[in-house]
Amino acid sequence: MIRPLREEDRTAAIALLQTAAELNLYFLGNLESYGLVQAFCQFWGDFDSQGALRAVLNRYRTGWVVYGQEDTDWEGLAQVVDRHPAGAVRLQDNPGGIASFLPYLRRYRAAWVKEEEVMRLERERFCPQPMPQGPVVRRAEPADLEALVRFYGNAEEMRRTPQAVADPLVYRRIWLAEEDGAILAAALTNAEAMGLAMVGGVYTLPQARGRGLGQAVVSGLCAELLAEGWTPVLYWGNPAAGALYRKLGFRPIGTWRSVQLTPVSPERPRPEPPAAPGEPPGPD
Repeated sequence: MIRPLREEDRTAAIALLQTAAELNLYFLGNLESYGLVQAFCQFWGDFDSQGALRAVLNRYRTGWVVYGQEDTDWEGLAQVVDRHPAGAVRLQDNPGGIASFLPYLRRYRAAWVKEEEVMRLERERFCPQPMPQGPVVRRAEPADLEALVRFYGNAEEMRRTPQAVADPLVYRRIWLAEEDGAILAAALTNAEAMGLAMVGGVYTLPQARGRGLGQAVVSGLCAELLAEGWTPVLYWGNPAAGALYRKLGFRPIGTWRSVQLTPVSPERPRPEPPAAPGEPPGPD
């Protein structure tokens, strides 16, 4: 049975999600930061015949995350995504009990799929990097919002909407490097929950690259997180970024799969979803 999660489901949801905490950090962070009653952040659960929670689905604006056991009603959860009026633009496709949630979606297909390495930084492995001469590297303050919105509005593949800049500034943290009043580089946390913090949004302006500014903001951010008892986690696809993170002391722990979604056109229907776990495939 699939239904919206209620407050009395919180403990069961956290217990399920913590079985793969690093991969479910967005889930856990959204649950902790926004709770279960926000219009822009919703949670559904799939319950077995005994009433035990076996899967959780989360929508944060137009981004979706799903995680569950093998016998989950994957097709039913996909129908929630397909029918939701907010639409779907992004999918974190690390569902746990199956290889991919994408084949169950009928209204959407992948515009692109990205598989990246997940890394974790333990306190004893951290190698803080020296701060550059000249630019000031610091934690951002509310007064920096307008400048950060401009910075991330032109950040190529790291481009973020104004709301996606305001959220980490208000609820979590952003670190930046600035010179002569201009932001040159920044990094932030996309989620903080259960002692884990997801580092992301790492970007340096093209004209400021080669000066170690990306390294500096990530180092400052991680130093603060570790000092407060958080364990930094991140994922990457750029080899230069991977080298930077290894230099800081991050170690690989798995794979992260992200999907950009696009609506299916009438001329390009989706194939039938795979058979449910344990079922034989249908006839040809």
